Amino acid sequence: MEEIQMDETQMEASYLEEVSEILGQLKPQLSMERGLKNGSGRVSESFFVFNKKGRYFWIVILCGRGTFAFKHITPEWIKIYSNLILSSPIVFVEWNINHYITDWAVEQDKVCKYGPKEDKVRAV
Repeated sequence: MEEIQMDETQMEASYLEEVSEILGQLKPQLSMERGLKNGSGRVSESFFVFNKKGRYFWIVILCGRGTFAFKHITPEWIKIYSNLILSSPIVFVEWNINHYITDWAVEQDKVCKYGPKEDKVRAV
């Protein structure tokens, strides 16, 4: 199990280099913090990227953090999740020390037809 974890960590570190290069091309004006610490936050910008090595990435820039996170994805993942991500007003991610997205969630505003239930006092 520890060997598998090490392979994943090495792969994430390799992907981190690729993603850093991609971000440099997409957003050259941004100076992205690449501290080796995990974190979480809201997404301000989101990119689905296909690179010259044939890999797909979901790359996000975090609100007010000066940092980024990413996830290695597949075309199937894009088909399933991209519309959900793109149509949601708020996207939240968690990442590990390699800036690799380990968990994510979206918020979708819903309209309640009847509003919250009110407590009513009944006269007897």
